[in-house]
Amino acid sequence: MIVGIDIGGTKTQLIAERDGSAVGDALVATAEWRGRADHDADVNALVSLLVTTAGAMPVVTVVGAHGCDSDEDRLELQTKLASRLRGTVLVLNDSELLLPAAGKESGISVISGTGSIAVARDALRRMIASGGWGWYLGDEGSASGLVREAARAVRLTLDQGGTLDALGQNLMEALAISSPIELGRTLGEIGTAAGIGRLAPLVFYAADAGSKPAQKVIADAGVALSALVEQLVRRGAPRGHVVTGGGVIARQPRLLAAFQTALANRLPDVTLTLLREQPVVGAMALARKLSAGTLPATFPLPHVDGELKTARDWRAA
Repeated sequence: MIVGIDIGGTKTQLIAERDGSAVGDALVATAEWRGRADHDADVNALVSLLVTTAGAMPVVTVVGAHGCDSDEDRLELQTKLASRLRGTVLVLNDSELLLPAAGKESGISVISGTGSIAVARDALRRMIASGGWGWYLGDEGSASGLVREAARAVRLTLDQGGTLDALGQNLMEALAISSPIELGRTLGEIGTAAGIGRLAPLVFYAADAGSKPAQKVIADAGVALSALVEQLVRRGAPRGHVVTGGGVIARQPRLLAAFQTALANRLPDVTLTLLREQPVVGAMALARKLSAGTLPATFPLPHVDGELKTARDWRAA
């Protein structure tokens, strides 16, 4: 049996497969099992979810995990999981599932969901990432980033002597506040990317209603996502394919168009693909390769039966 898991900032999806047939599928809120304060408790909860869903221990487990934004982060989680699971265990950043889900061997993955990040791997299998700093510092082009920038756009409009348009009115109504001066305090009290990001559709509604500030926020978000890609290319990421996905960009054509336009201006030789599949499909594609004894050249090395393998080990096998 093989298992693929996509741990997103908002939801976790798990699929189990035996002999090519699905034997288990679960979709739960990530917050239901992942507390982030106690990593060992989180790993135990994930293994429990896996066994409950699959009904048995897998021989191959591939995980894409939100928050594993460096090789150190993902290796720590991989090591903890490998100490509790038999067989082959591979952990990646959740955005890295986009490429195999889209049938691509290499390239750059860009997530625009609760947060935003661009991830690739260099010729030595090392992760290089741009973005992923959280809603307070960054995550431009994500749900939470769009809402933050929308609130700033409302503030700027009023500071320049303008009046509230659909963007400001939408935000105030959704937050149940009577004055725009309360925007910052109220968003701060929400305090989480997932909570703030739930307001993102309001930015697009305002843009559709003709709000110029909302339209600029969306255009700037596309530029910010393209900048993440360009930064990775400059640092050695492979050119060619860029695959994007996530709850915001998959549902909002305005943002996808803004990203497409900005990316074409910066890097006209790359191809942008919007992932139509669930990212967990990428975890399953990698799990099938590992089950067949194939180690993708562009991904890091897995643990097998609790031990971290080397490229030489894999070639010998």
